[in-house]
Amino acid sequence: MNRFLCRNLKKETCEILDKKEIHHLKDVLRLKKGKNISIFDGYNTTAVGKIIEISNKSIKVKILEKTTKQRNKTLIILACAIPKKSKFEFIIEKCTELGIDEIIPLKTKRTEVKLSEDKLKKKAIRFENVSINASKQSKRTTLPKIHPISTLNNSLKHLTENSIGLIGSLEGMRKNLRDVVTKDLKSKDKIIFFIGPEGDFTTDEVSSAIKSGCIPVSLGKTTLKVDTAAISVVSFSNFIINT
Repeated sequence: MNRFLCRNLKKETCEILDKKEIHHLKDVLRLKKGKNISIFDGYNTTAVGKIIEISNKSIKVKILEKTTKQRNKTLIILACAIPKKSKFEFIIEKCTELGIDEIIPLKTKRTEVKLSEDKLKKKAIRFENVSINASKQSKRTTLPKIHPISTLNNSLKHLTENSIGLIGSLEGMRKNLRDVVTKDLKSKDKIIFFIGPEGDFTTDEVSSAIKSGCIPVSLGKTTLKVDTAAISVVSFSNFIINT
């Protein structure tokens, strides 16, 4: 059954207003009135609905069956330096499929990607579209929150008393990721992974993270690229939380 995003599923009928969703339903799939479709609102509610009206501005759907799932207690958050080319979109796509809750794009001292204000706005829209498409494909019921691009110091403010902050580092004293994550992760509100750029975080950045409560961790014997590291830690933590 074809799946679409509709932000409001609280009433007996809902309207799909997103232009891309309307185009996909109306012009690509050529669905007609009376056809049943699957809908999700991005906030853990899914529904089966019947198309009752089609126009260029909206698709009206009658809700036939609705289900709301309970979210995991422990949120998985990825604060990741933006790599070159389109790798960050790849990170968003794969981490969305793996169940990420929030993604914070990081601008660090060694981040080589430089974006103007105009490009930042376009990137933000693109990041959200990637997360929506990945959510639809993977049949997840929530949309990950994509934060604005942030510095490491600002992203450290997301740490709380009942969270775990882990920063991947190539140097210095580091703990084994498995030992830290499996200890008492399910009792925490959230786990935040900080993944650095090509060339790693600077010594000052790692020191700042440690002072804020982060634990330096090793991601293995080999040096991983940014996208590999990000996807690996999210996959591992999602496996621990859901088993």
